[in-house]
Amino acid sequence: MKIFYTLLIGMCVCSFFGCGDHPEIKRGKQLAADGDTDAAIEAFGNAIDYDSARPEAFYQIGLIYLEMVDKNPSGTEHRTAAIEALDWALDMAPRRAPRRAEIRLTLGTLCWLDNQRHRALYEFNRLLQASPSQDIILKLAGFTGDAYHVRRLRTEGSDDYEQTFTEKGNIMTFTAKYTDDYSPAISPDGKSLVFASNRLQNAELYLMDLNTRSLRQLTHTDELDEYMPAFSLDGKSLAFVTERTRGGMMLPPVQASGSDPSSATIYLMDIDGRNQRPLIDIEGAHRAPVFSPDGKRIAFESRAPTQEHESTPGSVDNNDTLEIYIIQTDGTNKTQLTHNSVDDGHPTWAPNGKQIAFTSMVDDIYQIFSVNAEGGAVKQLTYEDASHYQPTFTPDGKQIIYVSNAHNHYTFWMMNADGTNKTQLTNHVGAHFEPSLSQDGKTLVFSSDRSDHMRIYLMNLAQPVQAEELKARLADL
Repeated sequence: MKIFYTLLIGMCVCSFFGCGDHPEIKRGKQLAADGDTDAAIEAFGNAIDYDSARPEAFYQIGLIYLEMVDKNPSGTEHRTAAIEALDWALDMAPRRAPRRAEIRLTLGTLCWLDNQRHRALYEFNRLLQASPSQDIILKLAGFTGDAYHVRRLRTEGSDDYEQTFTEKGNIMTFTAKYTDDYSPAISPDGKSLVFASNRLQNAELYLMDLNTRSLRQLTHTDELDEYMPAFSLDGKSLAFVTERTRGGMMLPPVQASGSDPSSATIYLMDIDGRNQRPLIDIEGAHRAPVFSPDGKRIAFESRAPTQEHESTPGSVDNNDTLEIYIIQTDGTNKTQLTHNSVDDGHPTWAPNGKQIAFTSMVDDIYQIFSVNAEGGAVKQLTYEDASHYQPTFTPDGKQIIYVSNAHNHYTFWMMNADGTNKTQLTNHVGAHFEPSLSQDGKTLVFSSDRSDHMRIYLMNLAQPVQAEELKARLADL
């Protein structure tokens, strides 16, 4: 009898982990990964028809319906179906199966989005009582607040009102505490920060020493906006965007389509603000520069100026779309990397210098793609109903941090470089933009309006939120 129960438990665990997966479950997972949710649900349903005691099939159905909730937040059909599927999966899962924690986390998340807060908190607390893995703690922390410790960087002066001189010698009085600071870039060694601020009624670039908090203005052009700075790998040079002023307005560039100006160009300068020179001297909208790991090239997004001409029937008119380009740092050998009928923007280099990730549109939704830095086929990494923006690789190249409007909020998420294992990093009041990572991967700098105005924040990726802190957070909720 003891042997019988041992075999029975082993069969249940094996079925749950997929070592005995029905072929339809495997097919359903692949269809879901490819974004074909209807066919995936049908495949999982076929597996359940074959054997109703398959928690993995119910769990996968619950995940698909959870994604559908984002597409139609007001609908109740998908939420009800997802909760029922996850309840079935939880009931069937072996008590000690590691995947059981993932089911409970997903169920709690869905209940939270469905305003079933009491049920959600119950599931979350049950998770913490069961001593979950660090990965589960991280996912729970990112969904209920910040996954890692975050602090605001004080970039404004100590006084409410400060004065400075323009390049022409005029005194400018501004209220630093009530203007926007944004577009941050952290130096490779993590010791300095460059950011844009419209405290002078237009966007200028400032350099801050993160140890001493000393601040230095790098640009002095009251007719122009400078923003989107990017450090070279050695930390000695900066690339940045300059354009005619927009009246001091700060517009976080979270989307490629419709957010780019009609005219902007990319400049280079030394870290002290000297030796400013244009990288690109042709008309158009050129933005989002990022240095290659070897420091020899720069990838950027570009839209050529609209021209009056007749297009060949069936051809793609790339003058009307943003495309990804690569150029040598001396301004030579400009090469177009993408050729799409939709906008491609916000490129980021993989640390090995062989791939570039970027944002592009599919069915009016922005997804993240990757392409070989020398050109070739484009690979889609995300398929969700939410839009994703501003990807950036971690220094080891294994993960990508990006902005997503999942659940109708602009938050940070992290996923594997192949698009799997997505984890939410922030769920705080306000929007979060423009992630920038230090070379050691320990500090994430970003801009957010969680304090009413756009400010610069530091996330310590070496200090994740712990279980005890989470318990206190849930008690406050």
